[in-house]
Amino acid sequence: MSIYEAYLHVLDAQAGIKMLSELPMQIDVEIDDYVNKHIEGFFEHLDIATIPLSQVSKFNVSFESFKDDGLMVADLFYDVMQKCEEIKACDLMCLKFSREDRNYLGFLKLNFRTSYAHAVELEENLIANKIIRQVTTLPYKSQKVEEGFLIDLDQNIILIKDKTVTVDGNKDKYIMTHVLDNQAALTEKRKIDRVTKSAEKMIEKYEDQPMIKKAQMRKVITEQLEESGSIDIDEVVRTCFETTAAREAYVQEIEEKGIETESITLNEAQRKKLKRTQRIKTASGVEIILPYEYVSRSENLAIENHPDGSVSISLRNLGELL
Repeated sequence: MSIYEAYLHVLDAQAGIKMLSELPMQIDVEIDDYVNKHIEGFFEHLDIATIPLSQVSKFNVSFESFKDDGLMVADLFYDVMQKCEEIKACDLMCLKFSREDRNYLGFLKLNFRTSYAHAVELEENLIANKIIRQVTTLPYKSQKVEEGFLIDLDQNIILIKDKTVTVDGNKDKYIMTHVLDNQAALTEKRKIDRVTKSAEKMIEKYEDQPMIKKAQMRKVITEQLEESGSIDIDEVVRTCFETTAAREAYVQEIEEKGIETESITLNEAQRKKLKRTQRIKTASGVEIILPYEYVSRSENLAIENHPDGSVSISLRNLGELL
C-alpha cells in the first residue's frame, strides 16, 4: 500500500472543538505502518458494508479534490456528532492511497480512548510522582478502527464500518444515514446471519434433529463461502431440508426478507474469519464447543430428553485425547 497524502482533523463536538488541518501530515515509517494496519481491517473483517458510489449523491470525489473532500467529510462528521453524545470524539484521518493497483480515499475515525500516564511534579521542592488520566490518545495499532469508510475510485464502491446510535430520536447507522445520506446497507456478516437464522427457524419447525441439522446447514454454508466466497441457496435447500414443505417454507422466508444471496461476496481474508464451531450451553453451566464437521454427523452426537426436563448429551467417535 502506498500513501500519497494524509490530513488529520480533530473533532470533539462535546467540547466544541473542530480543528481542521490546512497542511498534510508527515508520514514516516511508523505512521505508515500504523495506518496500514487499520486500512487492512476494511478488507479482512466481516462487519463491513459495501454500497455503490453512485448511491451517494453528495459525493463528487477524486484524487485531485482530495483535500477539499476531506474538509467536507470532517464537517459532515462534526454535524452529526453535535446531535449525538454516543459518537465519540476523534481524530479523523483523511488519506489518499493506492492498494493492489487501485486508488482509494480513506476516512478513518480514530476515536479517543482513556489511558493513564505518570506525571512528575514538584511540591515544596520534593518530587511527587502521580498518575494522570489522558483522554485524547488514539487506538493502538492492534485495535480495530471502530468507524470510517473507504472509497474505491476504480470500482466506484464505498466500504463502510459503521455504528448504530440514536440521532434525533431514531436509531441509525450514522455514517450511512447522516454522513453519506444513504439507506443502511447490510454487512456481509449480517447477510450471512440472515440466511443462517432463517434456515435455523425452518429447521426448528420441520426437522426432527434440529441441532444436527443446524450444524449440517452451517457446515454447508461455511464450505461454500470458503470455496467460492458466496452462498448457493439451492444447494442449502437440497442438503439441509428433508421435506418439500420445509424447502418451500425456507425459500419463501428468504424471498420475504429480501435476502439476495448473490450479493454476498467474501474475499480470501474475510473467509478466514468465518465461524466454524457450534457452542452448546446448558442450564447447569456446562459449555461444549464442537466443530460443525463433527456435529453434522448424526452418529457422533446423541441428545436425550428426560421426563424431568433434563437433557443428556452423548459424544462418540472423539478419537484419542491430546
